[in-house]
Amino acid sequence: MATRTQGLIVMPGNPKEIVEIADLASPEVRFINRQRDSGTRILLDQLLSEVGVAPAEVRGYESEEYTHSAVAVHIASGLADVGLGIEAAAAQFKLGFVPLVAEQYFFAVRSDALQRPAVQAFITLLGSEPFRRIVNGLPGYRADRSGEVAEIADTAPWNELLAAPSTGPA
Repeated sequence: MATRTQGLIVMPGNPKEIVEIADLASPEVRFINRQRDSGTRILLDQLLSEVGVAPAEVRGYESEEYTHSAVAVHIASGLADVGLGIEAAAAQFKLGFVPLVAEQYFFAVRSDALQRPAVQAFITLLGSEPFRRIVNGLPGYRADRSGEVAEIADTAPWNELLAAPSTGPA
């Protein structure tokens, strides 16, 4: 359906020179987080783990906001130096942005429903030039493959999980 970019929302000009997730551990950097169980918070925890930074090392990790826009407002008002969020929120408040990951969004439908007229009409809409132009006009969003139909087993990252041998009931 679309791809969106998440990254570090920073003050204009990036005065703290925050360029990677490990920079969040700097004692001079004030961070604003997303709420527990949000996709962005889960992503942050994964990224911190990958670089060996414990949440306790991030000043402000416990401070939470519930939307990407609220994170951007926090930074724009000077209450924090950085937060993880989408590029569109950074652009909305004329903030700096350091891209980190591209997330793919899928519209899931059962294969036996693919031939239904309403589903076909929706797929056509997703693949249309007007839809792609609107999505591509949003900062950090791309719809280059929107409207394509793919098997879930062929889309990353699930293909590796689906191919893994079962270890029994979970």
